[in-house]
Amino acid sequence: MNKIYIVLVLLFSFLNAKSQIRDSILQYPIVVKFNSECCGVPDGTPLRKGVLKFKKKQHLKFIESYKIGPLGREGEYMVAFTLKEMNKKQKMNFINLIKSITLTMKDRGFAVYEENYAAKTSSMPSTISIEKVNF
Repeated sequence: MNKIYIVLVLLFSFLNAKSQIRDSILQYPIVVKFNSECCGVPDGTPLRKGVLKFKKKQHLKFIESYKIGPLGREGEYMVAFTLKEMNKKQKMNFINLIKSITLTMKDRGFAVYEENYAAKTSSMPSTISIEKVNF
């Protein structure tokens, strides 16, 4: 009887922990959303080049980000930046850089930025993956 009780407690604990992970909230200071209009998402090269240039200019070892997707049928995804490695002035300059870069990304869809992004993982498609990317 004790063994059954222990197994049930462990099973319940596992299921409860799994549901808490599924219902967690993702929060990032800034995200870049790659959206599609009909034929795919814009090329991420301008964003990548801009971030690498900023990293070199500011003498940062890395810039932490996460690629979250796929979010749609045409390859929509997001790149979320944590900005943990930056001071306040660097964060402000980085956000301004991201704003200017996203305005130019209009080939095959468009990219937009969003500040103070927060979303429940339960509201996202079950097929998404979150991949850490350091620039």
